[in-house]
Parts: sequence; C-alpha cells; structure tokens
Amino acid sequence: MQLLDTIERAYRIHKLIERKGTGSPDEFAEKLHLKKRQLYNILDEFRGYGANIKYNRMRETFYYENDFEILVEINVNSLSSQEQRALYAGSYENNLFNAMQLHFITITL
Repeated sequence: MQLLDTIERAYRIHKLIERKGTGSPDEFAEKLHLKKRQLYNILDEFRGYGANIKYNRMRETFYYENDFEILVEINVNSLSSQEQRALYAGSYENNLFNAMQLHFITITL
C-alpha cells in the first residue's frame, strides 16, 4: 500500500536526521532509494510542518535545529451499513476499501 510506504519512508528520514546519521545529500538519497531532488522535496515538506532542518558540512549530516517529532496514528473502523449505502448507493461490495478509508487515518506531523 502506497500510503504505508510513504509513512514508513517519512519515519525513516526522520530517524536518520534525528540521529544525525544521514551522510551527505547524495548518500542520504541513496539510502532511501530516491533522487536527490526528491529528497530535497521531502525535506521541504518537513520544513512546512515546522522542522528546522540544517546541514553540517563538517559532519556531513542533516540535523534538526529545533525539537521536531513525527507522530503517525492510524485508526481503522468499519462503517455501518447505513453509512455504506449513503456513500456508495448500495455498491458496498465493490468499494469496501474506499469506504473504510473514511475512518482510516489520522496523521499528525
């Protein structure tokens, strides 16, 4: 599932930055199987959530200059029959996964 892969990658990036173990930008991108531009785009997203990410050239690592934490919480709940019918006009069987997504995820970064 792409969503869980994205969350896992974000968590891995966070932990590497937190431990100051990213390596150079090229090494960091390689560890994550990303292009360097993709890595910088993700780091910009983190900054948008309040992370103050800096790079130390001597230590060759990214680090947080502020306290930053990622909390991901996933809740999966079934919808009632009435909710299912209201959403999909009775075509529940074909849309089970989509119906569950309404109550699927809460992400706090």
